[in-house]
Amino acid sequence: MSQAAQYAPAGPDQPATRPGRTRLFLVPLGIVVLLLAIPGGAYGFARNQLSEAQTSEAHGAYSQALSQYATVASVAGNPLAHPLLGELADQAHIGTAETHFLWGVQLTQQGKYTESEAQLRTAVRSGLTDWASRGNAALADLFNTWGQSLVASKHFQAGIDKYRQVAVFDPTGNLTASTDAGLATAYALFAQWYLQQQPIDYPNALTWYENLLKDYPGSLEAKAAQASALPQTLYNAGLAFVQQMRYQQARDAMSELVKNYPSTSWATQAAAALRANQPLSGQLILSDQTPTPVANRLVRIATHWKIVKAHTYDDSGGPIYSTSTDASGNFKVSMPPGQNYLVTWWDPSRKTFVTTFLSDNVPVNQVTINPLEPAHTTVATS
Repeated sequence: MSQAAQYAPAGPDQPATRPGRTRLFLVPLGIVVLLLAIPGGAYGFARNQLSEAQTSEAHGAYSQALSQYATVASVAGNPLAHPLLGELADQAHIGTAETHFLWGVQLTQQGKYTESEAQLRTAVRSGLTDWASRGNAALADLFNTWGQSLVASKHFQAGIDKYRQVAVFDPTGNLTASTDAGLATAYALFAQWYLQQQPIDYPNALTWYENLLKDYPGSLEAKAAQASALPQTLYNAGLAFVQQMRYQQARDAMSELVKNYPSTSWATQAAAALRANQPLSGQLILSDQTPTPVANRLVRIATHWKIVKAHTYDDSGGPIYSTSTDASGNFKVSMPPGQNYLVTWWDPSRKTFVTTFLSDNVPVNQVTINPLEPAHTTVATS
């Protein structure tokens, strides 16, 4: 049996029923929760990594500590996260500098100097004043220790180079005395090393003894060298310089020996060497324009002479050394060192010895014989 529909009074249209607003509020709330959860999780992760890095550092696991500090820095140092995690980033920065420093010091103690230098320089570059200062001090210690090690293993030049770097990192001079003592020892040992070579290298030994006296004159090593090895080294270096045709250095070495160590037997020998006759060779020719040799002609060299009138000389005041030219006009004579010796030759037409003049009282043909050095001259008869 059918029922009549219920009566509904007429009235305005009712709005359709819509879902509740619960979902609209859930979406923004989820985003907020997520945004809050991300920094919180990042902070916890970074905080945990920082703690582990500090533990690794405390146990000397420096490589692991640096890796963990780097993780903290990458998370907490992110520009978006830095406002919330900046403190952790700063602690990681400090921990990184400290770890590089501690690792560098440990490597120095282990004799791993190259690796130590890299770690300490990284600490200095951290930009943190305290660790930069400590890093520089540790670098000074490193180069001082490195220099000692190299010298002890007879790598003298390399050791000296390392010692010289100490001052770069030690502006206050805390290690100056230690470094100077190390350098004085290195110089002396380097000189002695050259004296032990076969053949003995006197010139290089002399170089390092002279460096020792110049840079560290008051050192025990300098005084020991002056009392023993240096005089002999000066003499033999002088002879070696002659063989190498380094004549001025030979004269300097011998003269220094005579002046500074006069009571030694080496000074006596040096004085004799400086006075010793030297070979003078030459050639007698017709003229500079016509260099025809003048053969079989008497030549003499006067050690003392004077001008008595225009174009006239007197060479009777001292020893005269005579010789003759060969078929090629060449002559040789051995003479003591001296300056401005006068060269004359026999003129058959005048039956006397003659020379040429630049002016009334200036002879052309003068020759100087330097100590320890052979001399050569060309004499033109017109």
